[in-house]
Amino acid sequence: MIDKKIEIKYKEYDTINDLSNLDFNLIKLTHENLGNSYSPYSQFKVSSLILLEDNIKVLGTNQENAAYPSGLCAERVAVFSAKSTHPNKKIEKVIIVTEQGHEFPFSPCGSCRQALMEYELNQKSPIEVILKSGNSKIWVFESIKDLLPFAFEAEDILKKE
Repeated sequence: MIDKKIEIKYKEYDTINDLSNLDFNLIKLTHENLGNSYSPYSQFKVSSLILLEDNIKVLGTNQENAAYPSGLCAERVAVFSAKSTHPNKKIEKVIIVTEQGHEFPFSPCGSCRQALMEYELNQKSPIEVILKSGNSKIWVFESIKDLLPFAFEAEDILKKE
């Protein structure tokens, strides 16, 4: 037996004022979009912004449905919309904001991590992830891989032995 360890690298900022002007404005825009969340069941509002190359911004919010689990998370709403409307543009950043939160931000669910990873692998370049929840600190990850170190990859699934 061998004990192994995974380390996750990220940056932590105390306030949005510590961020670049671009990231400050992206978080602000994402936060303003929280009102578009349709979350009558959980009351947990989530907004996401996908920043594509050429400074194209695509917003999404979580969309719930009484027939659980028919709803979608904000991250998947935004990324699916971005890639449907701008299929040839690379994703540079994903910003995820929630209304609730205390010291640390909420992170994306496993399904959203895997969906985002698919696009990172396809474009062969990292996608930065910025997380902010309520009054939390801000976490910035250089790549989706930092959030999903053992992701499914198409090439592994398609290998025939």
